[in-house]
Amino acid sequence: MRSSFTVFAALVAASLVATPIVISASNALATPDHTDAVTMPAAVTPIEVVTVPAPVAAETCTRKVRVVYAGYAGETCRR
Repeated sequence: MRSSFTVFAALVAASLVATPIVISASNALATPDHTDAVTMPAAVTPIEVVTVPAPVAAETCTRKVRVVYAGYAGETCRR
């Protein structure tokens, strides 16, 4: 019983010591300190935005349909 507890405690202590070392080593290898990329200014062209009213089309109904549901208009156009 004591030997298994000792082995478990040794594994926990080793993992606590090894974790920061492994993380710092992987971060050092993953991210370089220098960048070789060259940043260029982007050309920006201004765009003029104008609101245009929608054209009003005359409603042409060929057949009138009466809606019998509550809350809707009395007569509508069927399209």
